[in-house]
Amino acid sequence: MRTKNLRSCLLLPLFFFLHITAKAQNPGDNVFDGIRVHAIKINFYQPGYWDTLVYNYEQGGKQYMPASVTIDDVTFDSCGVRLKGNSSYRHPNDKKSMKISFDKFRSGQTWDDLKNIHLNNCYGDPSFMREKIHLDFCRDAGIISPRANYANVFINDTLFAFYTLVEDVDKKFLDSHFGNNGGDLFKAIDVFERSQISSDFAWYTAVPDSYYTRYELQTDESTTAWQNLVTLLDTLNNNSNASSALQNKIDLTPLYKAITTDLLFANLDSYSSSGRNFYFYFNPADNKMEWIVWDAGLSFGGYGGGVSNFEKLSITYSSSSVKRPLTTKIFNTPELKNEYLDSFCLLFNSFFSSERLSARIDSIANIIRPFVYADQRKQYTNSQFEINLLSDLSSGGVGGSSRIPGLKSFITARQTNVQSQLASLGVNCTATVSAGDVVINEFMAQNNSIFDSSGEAEDWIELHNNTSQEIDLSYFYLSDDFLQPLKWQFPNGVVIAPDGYLIVWADEETGEDGLHSSFKLSANGEQLILSSSNFTILDTISFGVQSSNISMARIPNGSGAFMQSEPTFNADNDDPASVNEEKNIPSEFILEQNYPNPFNPATTIEFRVSGYAFVSLKVFDILGREVTTLVNEFKQAGKYSVEFGMQLARQGGNAELPSGIYFYTLRVNPSANTGQIYSSVRKMILIK
Repeated sequence: MRTKNLRSCLLLPLFFFLHITAKAQNPGDNVFDGIRVHAIKINFYQPGYWDTLVYNYEQGGKQYMPASVTIDDVTFDSCGVRLKGNSSYRHPNDKKSMKISFDKFRSGQTWDDLKNIHLNNCYGDPSFMREKIHLDFCRDAGIISPRANYANVFINDTLFAFYTLVEDVDKKFLDSHFGNNGGDLFKAIDVFERSQISSDFAWYTAVPDSYYTRYELQTDESTTAWQNLVTLLDTLNNNSNASSALQNKIDLTPLYKAITTDLLFANLDSYSSSGRNFYFYFNPADNKMEWIVWDAGLSFGGYGGGVSNFEKLSITYSSSSVKRPLTTKIFNTPELKNEYLDSFCLLFNSFFSSERLSARIDSIANIIRPFVYADQRKQYTNSQFEINLLSDLSSGGVGGSSRIPGLKSFITARQTNVQSQLASLGVNCTATVSAGDVVINEFMAQNNSIFDSSGEAEDWIELHNNTSQEIDLSYFYLSDDFLQPLKWQFPNGVVIAPDGYLIVWADEETGEDGLHSSFKLSANGEQLILSSSNFTILDTISFGVQSSNISMARIPNGSGAFMQSEPTFNADNDDPASVNEEKNIPSEFILEQNYPNPFNPATTIEFRVSGYAFVSLKVFDILGREVTTLVNEFKQAGKYSVEFGMQLARQGGNAELPSGIYFYTLRVNPSANTGQIYSSVRKMILIK
């Protein structure tokens, strides 16, 4: 039996940082943060606008109509609006999906730096949240996908309908995810528009013209775009050594994750069944194909695809009635299948649980319920909305299925069935690695003296394995941003030797030999995060301004506090003398476990401060929402005790806390300019 080498340590959940660190850095970060309903008011300049929109769509073009668009009381003049969709266009109440282009008629105009957005009509989804949950899952798991939120849409000052608001896959999206946008972006064609011809990744001929009706090139026509596609299809279908050949042509890990998510959620309106609803991008950084998720509106078994029991869908499902060589090759090649199962095991074990997803469903429902009820054009009734959150609807399905699985009932049944399938395949998802086994041991953010294999002096990060066992880093991540903790993933097969060291060059040059991350370190100070993809931060440091050719190193090696040091590149840190030793961050900042724990009605939290510093002690719930601030002031050195109880003044009024898991975090900013902020988090449980 294979045992997956996953992290089991309880440190700090990543969603915790995602919620409390509210700094927008990429296009749309404000728009898609949390669960929000934006007010979008579209005012068309010309009469008869709806007939014109319908005519433009049904002529097969993508012609936009000019309109003024006001979002959350901010007006954007001369935007472009058009209808979109395939089966969703047949919505029975004339509630069409739309696309808004902010710069179609006014160059450079954006909303939160977004050029385009999609308004999806939730066709076939009584819950209004299939796409939101699916795409949030992708975001949390580090899967390349657009983000989603909600919009209450008005047309010419009259409430029209309630929509899912979805990010566009365009050049800004490519820049945010890949650091470039100069590669070739393709989109799967919609089979209903092309007489059942699909983007199946099958081989037909070596002539590029053979594929013009099967794929849509989204970026500017290049001399190599179609030939790159032909070469990829040739490798996939005609190379006998599938494992090594595909690894050279496809970034397989994101593909495994996307397939995993589609099959976990029985999202069959995807490559595995319908052969549509995805993008792929030929990344010029490494000349590999990257998979991009698209349109998950019929997730949770919302699309039949010839399957009736969605809860028991095989975790290696690929439609038997049509060509699907991409998934077939993966599932029929032992090495690739094992890699896929590793990925499946990780995502299932880390993200797919009834407890976690049911809480998410409740949170979304509580926010969108009044907007759903007020939508007079929705496809299903208010009663069907409520029922489908919990259980099946026996009729009203689309895509060849009458039954519409209930969200919570599906998750519970699916979780049980997947556990059974994994066991039958001999896959044990038990985590075996403990906290502190691998640490950020040293880094240099202003390097002019140590050179990589290309002869360049780049920022570098050193990891150290504190154990006597080899550790697989395939599912570990490094990042310099708490908002994007899964920024750069270690390639498959990377291991760190027992008591060994591993160097990652932080230079944004991922195509070079060796390990090169997709980000650089800032000599002006920032964060550095080592994490697994199961919401767990394994190690982190927040650092200040750095000196040239001086590293920050753990002393003692592998376990001590970070201090400035002469660099000990790829070696033990204990030998050299530290720099400015009197300014080292003291190790006596301590956050104790609360007592009693579990507690009812109150508990005591103790912490220690070894020097004059600004201290913040806050409590958050399981969704990362701040419950209260217990301490927020300068403190002298000493030991402190604070009481926390279920009766407290929450933000917005008095409330009694419900039973559940809570996190309390201590952040200490020493008054000396040491370059580090101490941070620690612990978990506590309230039981009534």
